[in-house]
Amino acid sequence: MNEWDLQNLLSKYWRKNDLLFESNYFKLICWELMFPSWSINDNKRKWNETSIDFIFYSQESKTFICGELKNVIRGRKELLSAYCQTIQRSMKFISQYSSKKMNSAMKECFSNSLIERGGFANKETINFSTKPNVKMMLLAYTFPKNTDEMIRKWNEMTFEEIIDLVEAYSENKEFKRFKNIDKVDFVKFRNVYTKEIKLLLINNS
Repeated sequence: MNEWDLQNLLSKYWRKNDLLFESNYFKLICWELMFPSWSINDNKRKWNETSIDFIFYSQESKTFICGELKNVIRGRKELLSAYCQTIQRSMKFISQYSSKKMNSAMKECFSNSLIERGGFANKETINFSTKPNVKMMLLAYTFPKNTDEMIRKWNEMTFEEIIDLVEAYSENKEFKRFKNIDKVDFVKFRNVYTKEIKLLLINNS
């Protein structure tokens, strides 16, 4: 199963079943949300921007979860790349966020998938918070050994320390995007929202 197939299966499931996380139920709001357009990644329409795999929302706690999905993560470099990607996309999301754009993206996502991914139109309008909480989540079918320990250490690192980690590896597109983050924005995001990336093992969820 490739990553797209896994995302398809999970989308179908979460359209029918809310995600229970940290004692709150989260609705699947949309998937493949692109920045800066806030359109939905679709190879038949528009697909040429960076996107985040899943957006969930809890009305009770006024909290979004920005989730990045990987199928199999092999080794430290792939884990670090996924870690950097999750942060970069989550920062894009919150820096451009508005309740109006979120409702528009949700409607587009569901209306474009009437045949795919469990297929039903979502005509609901949600009163999204104007000042929501944001959590970050990295989802995978398989994580490498010692993932918990590595993520815990990285969550405590400064921006400069993470950059030093990234510099130890040959550059890829996610490392490049992370290095283009403004340090001030990174610190602000961590101070206002979260410095932790949570993990979700798909085959145990």
